[in-house]
Amino acid sequence: MRRKSIAALLDLLVAMLEERGALAIYGEPGTLRTRLALLTCSRFSPCVYVVTGRHARLEDLPGRVTVARTMSFYDELLVLIKAVGLVKSGAVKAIAVDELLANLVPYRASLSESIVARMLLAEVELLHSLTEYGGKAIVVCSEDPRTGGPLALRYLRRLKPRLLRTSVAERVLTVEERDLADPLTVLWRTEIDADEVERACARSRSS
Repeated sequence: MRRKSIAALLDLLVAMLEERGALAIYGEPGTLRTRLALLTCSRFSPCVYVVTGRHARLEDLPGRVTVARTMSFYDELLVLIKAVGLVKSGAVKAIAVDELLANLVPYRASLSESIVARMLLAEVELLHSLTEYGGKAIVVCSEDPRTGGPLALRYLRRLKPRLLRTSVAERVLTVEERDLADPLTVLWRTEIDADEVERACARSRSS
């Protein structure tokens, strides 16, 4: 398998976003999903990184990324509503949401699945509106073991995103594009030195 440099991979992800408008990066925790999303998002400066769940405490972020920390689904929705307006006016070019569904988890204990589903759909519709105005949407989420795709794939399909699955073994990051219609189908696969990704993140923090 041929390896790519992180710069070449980011060039490819930018081209994918330019073509489709949305990208979903998914996989297990610790597979550099967040770092890829941040590096890609920073290529579309000015951009906004909507951080949720455990990632809300992240401190080391690219200098060209505006951070919106959300601790509830209500906060997250307000940020996205504002973001749509900023994209429409040209003040923001891209939005990265990490991690999708994290702020919805508390509601699953008290609300019906249909209500939670409608809440998620409202968020996806906002992201779709953002892409309709020319913005780029990057979503980071976990993998659904039942489908081999990202969680909430049936809703994410509304965005028609390119799907990227990440995995890491022995300090090598493997990135696969999966078929939106059948996430078990691998369209292409490449490897990147995980340390190179870390170095790129360190450089972006100082820029």
